[in-house]
Amino acid sequence: MIGRAKQRNPQAIVVSVGCSSQANPSVYKDLGVDIVMGTTERNQLVNHIESFEKQPIVHVATDIRGDETFESTTISTDSDRTRAFLKIQDGCDNFCTYCIIPHVRGKSRSRDFEDVMSQATQFAENGYKEIVVAGIHVASYGKDLQDRNLIDVLSAITRLEGIERVRLSSVEPNVITPEFCEFVAKTPKFCDHLHLSLQSGSNGILKLMNRKYTTDDYYRAVEQIRTVRPKINITTDVIAGFPTEEESDHSQTKQFLQTIRLSKIHVFPFSAKMGTGAAGMAGQIPKSVKKQRCKELLEISDRQENAYYQSFVGKVMSVLVEETTKDGFFLGKTTNYMPVAFTADKSDLANQIVAVKLNSVDKNRLVGILQ
Repeated sequence: MIGRAKQRNPQAIVVSVGCSSQANPSVYKDLGVDIVMGTTERNQLVNHIESFEKQPIVHVATDIRGDETFESTTISTDSDRTRAFLKIQDGCDNFCTYCIIPHVRGKSRSRDFEDVMSQATQFAENGYKEIVVAGIHVASYGKDLQDRNLIDVLSAITRLEGIERVRLSSVEPNVITPEFCEFVAKTPKFCDHLHLSLQSGSNGILKLMNRKYTTDDYYRAVEQIRTVRPKINITTDVIAGFPTEEESDHSQTKQFLQTIRLSKIHVFPFSAKMGTGAAGMAGQIPKSVKKQRCKELLEISDRQENAYYQSFVGKVMSVLVEETTKDGFFLGKTTNYMPVAFTADKSDLANQIVAVKLNSVDKNRLVGILQ
């Protein structure tokens, strides 16, 4: 991508920002990047670009774990005026053995509650209907504050005039507490969707990954949330081919996924990240084996996603309209994050929440008609 950018526009200032350049700044400098930035001081990006002359510059903090402040960067609007992403937390203290995040993002730290609500209010005033509450480990929000937690943030955002939906980004099963379930049960604006990270259906592999739960914990969390939202859409991540993963571990993962009936599984082959515990583990799995295991897990995902979508055929659902295709379909998502394409005798429905009757499943989306 860097090479392509430089080729398309040789006069452009090329900047790399984020985890990878935080971990490997010299690599990006050697690739010809003009300004190399990591995961801090991103609010200085424009200043660095405006002051750039000719020599490559590296702005990467060396003591990332010593940073205990949340770096607040504010965006009031962008080209997508239907779904706003509100980052409330950064960093992570979990140190999963496959993950580089704690090393390049630093300690878990929360955004000031008043700052969170100021940006959420701005999103509402600018016409957004849905806010996605995000973070590196969003369930940790408030652990470094005295009197706020994640539910406080979610509750406050749902009370904002104009905001019709509040959605959570990826969380782990320990977020599903009785207090959380009570909040979900009494809050219609909270979306019928959770991305609940799993990573493996084998307790042995979960322990090697340094995950803080077992498959029993995960199962209980799913059953708890389904008690208050029976048709909630639960999606997940799974890593295939973690070091030492035997065929029996893989079979346990497949069996667990089929038992728990999640609607979509994002599958990733294990990729060793330099500096993580898993990168140096014995028992690395051959690429061909990881590829086959990914294929088998994706087949389960496809079947379960189709079954979940089919259960809504014939029903009328509310859809937040995001765009219009050239062939006349409106595209949007339901509160449970199912993609919907529908027809309507209208010219512009962008950023409106409308009722759509779902008539069929076409590959990985539902097709319907405006009611």
